[in-house]
Amino acid sequence: MKNTESRQRFIEAKGYDVEDYFMDNLSEMNLYTSLKIATFIEKNLQSIQVTKLRSVVLGGCIVHTIGEPITFVIEMVRKQNYYTTLTDVQLIDMDEYLDLMLLDCYIKTPKKLG
Repeated sequence: MKNTESRQRFIEAKGYDVEDYFMDNLSEMNLYTSLKIATFIEKNLQSIQVTKLRSVVLGGCIVHTIGEPITFVIEMVRKQNYYTTLTDVQLIDMDEYLDLMLLDCYIKTPKKLG
């Protein structure tokens, strides 16, 4: 009962939920990569447009400290007036990420000035 209450408080505070499968896949990655992906999602989740689709697959790209891009894909359920649920995350190769960009199915980050 206590775990359910703390989970509900987390969902209300953050505005999203995370399925166990998502966390399992994230934990299989090396620590640095999983932290970078989690931070990227946290910063950009609210900017993702709400769609009429029940499930959305979006590509993402982060840059490793040494300048190497790391591309990944997330699956999420996000309906208007409901919390977002992150359901899956997988590393993908650059070709798959570029295909997602061509389909306009990627997480767009705000352009930095300067």
